[in-house]
Amino acid sequence: MYKRHSNKFYYIGLSVIQSLLLFYVFYKKKNRKTILVTFLSLAGFAFHFEYPVYILRGYKYKTKILKNEEQSNSLGSVLSQALFVPPAAIFIAAFRLGWKIKLLFTMYFVLIEKYFLRINIYKNRWWRTPYTAFTIFSFFFISDTWYNYIKKGNKVSLKLALYSIIHLTYMCFLFIASVFKRFRYLPEASWYHHYSFIKMYLVVETAIAAYLLEQKQKWLGIIPLFITVTIDSLLLKINLLKVKGNYWTSVFSIRFATYILSIFYKNWIKQ
Repeated sequence: MYKRHSNKFYYIGLSVIQSLLLFYVFYKKKNRKTILVTFLSLAGFAFHFEYPVYILRGYKYKTKILKNEEQSNSLGSVLSQALFVPPAAIFIAAFRLGWKIKLLFTMYFVLIEKYFLRINIYKNRWWRTPYTAFTIFSFFFISDTWYNYIKKGNKVSLKLALYSIIHLTYMCFLFIASVFKRFRYLPEASWYHHYSFIKMYLVVETAIAAYLLEQKQKWLGIIPLFITVTIDSLLLKINLLKVKGNYWTSVFSIRFATYILSIFYKNWIKQ
């Protein structure tokens, strides 16, 4: 019992610390919209880095926050990519901090990983801590460049930011719905296969949605919604998608909410 609660304490505690760092950036800086767009898009891109590592079972998070072990592991990956590293990255970028601070934050995360390994609330499989150090340190430099592009209104960066933010929203909504077991892809397989499938599925789905939303013909923006409903209907028919209750009030409501938010994101980013 003690170990289960101690796992939660470490992961939630780190999330709170990093969130406070993010709030500090918003408090000190006036260009909050640029910071928010950069932060959300960085978190979305960090998710993409996580996908192949998760699918190839590179490491395992033992958060013990959720009862199901695989859902708890997936929650750890969500927290890591959304709330652990991106706040540090936007802090460094917004205050234009140099390589020494980047190295300091890299060592901070490396020491946390080593400590989590030591107390057995995180496990490396084929992944190694030097990989963590290299990727985080590199990510900080990429974040600097990304922040500057967003700040200057670079068109390509804004298009990629739209894609990334839509993807981040979609993934978070679907993850929450899966925690409450409202739906499940590949219902006869494990939750690992569900999350692996949905990660790959959403990359393609979000790319199509973001591309069509950017087209001058506004009616093209509705096509992604019809495509996803058609695919969901097919998967339901062949028993590769299981929905608890009514599809239209559960899975479709998430689809529709994300679609409405996507239109908002498009107009918000372009303003």
